Amino acid sequence: MKKIRKLFLSLILVLLLISQAEAAGMFSPYAQLKWSVEKAGKLSTEPTLAPNGLIYCPIGSKIIAYDTSSGKKVWERSTGMGGKIIEPLLVSEQDIYVTGTDGLQQMRPNGSLTWIYKLYPKARGNKVGGLVTKGPGEMIYFGLADGVYALEPGKNFKWRYSDEKNVVAILGDKENVYVCTGDKKSGYILRALDHTGSRIWYRNLDDLKNIEMTIGPDGNLYIITNPANLDRNSSAKAMAINATNGKEIWSYAVKTNDLTKLSFSGEGTLFFTGKNQIHSIDLKTGSLNWELPLLNVVSGVAIDDQKRRIYAGSSDGRLFCVSFNGRMLWDKIPDSSPPPTLHKDGGIMVYNNKNIKDTFTQAPILLPDGDIFIYSDKGFVYKIKDIYKETS
Repeated sequence: MKKIRKLFLSLILVLLLISQAEAAGMFSPYAQLKWSVEKAGKLSTEPTLAPNGLIYCPIGSKIIAYDTSSGKKVWERSTGMGGKIIEPLLVSEQDIYVTGTDGLQQMRPNGSLTWIYKLYPKARGNKVGGLVTKGPGEMIYFGLADGVYALEPGKNFKWRYSDEKNVVAILGDKENVYVCTGDKKSGYILRALDHTGSRIWYRNLDDLKNIEMTIGPDGNLYIITNPANLDRNSSAKAMAINATNGKEIWSYAVKTNDLTKLSFSGEGTLFFTGKNQIHSIDLKTGSLNWELPLLNVVSGVAIDDQKRRIYAGSSDGRLFCVSFNGRMLWDKIPDSSPPPTLHKDGGIMVYNNKNIKDTFTQAPILLPDGDIFIYSDKGFVYKIKDIYKETS
């Protein structure tokens, strides 16, 4: 009996050592795995990092909150807003705002429900999910179907704006809320509204596949537009717009329709991916600094100003690390093999699934501690620390 017990304990020890070695080697020698979560579920939109150290991951109609320091699941809640969560959450003053097909709800950092604002009857239009942003007057603005609604954080309704077209994008700053409405038949319009819902300016846009909007570090409005149909007369565009008057500062065109959301460095540069390349653009002039071809790169990028590095994911499960001057530093496909198991005959079964294809279409997220959070399309979640040292 003692011999069997010793043998069993020895096998368990071997399994632990092999499992640890497998985990440690997932990103070796470029990065160190801090923690991972398997079968976390498929994201329905991008995760949202909160100031309290939690990251909120929408999975269908529910939200899972993870502690970024440990990888522990803190809470999981289903929402009551109808349909899947297909647009990013808003975190403001620690409160969480989530939209669905029926309206908007506010949640506390512990996942408890504060209030629900539902629309009766349901709004017209064919947009299947709502959008939410914080904007002027410290109010919450959400777009659903053909209307933009302004609410106080306590749920009080202030006003509604509508041009009877679908609301496809919304973003706010301290002065304005920027709203893109339209459809393929009538075209698309970008408007700036003030805190009362009055129009400040507007711009006509091309026929769109999608639009991404970001407020830059200089206070200007930056947008990415991808054309609905790519032909000889159309291109995707990155544009800088004066947020006060709506005038174009510069525009940069790429012959593609897959440009991603913009990311900014602290050195006056913006980055995005598209056409299997990372593009580096001067923030002031819109001129190209460099473009780096990367096989199957599809995600937006995370920026580490301290290390001066850029991270992006690919459709073949690859994570790229690129320097600020456009030099490839490393790329890695993490090994998602399951841990070794005991076979019924007493042997150890070690799996090697390196050829199982995964994808990273969601942009990596740089965490406050300098580590990187990545979420694969198959539901693998990783926190890694970049340990690669450049050689001259």
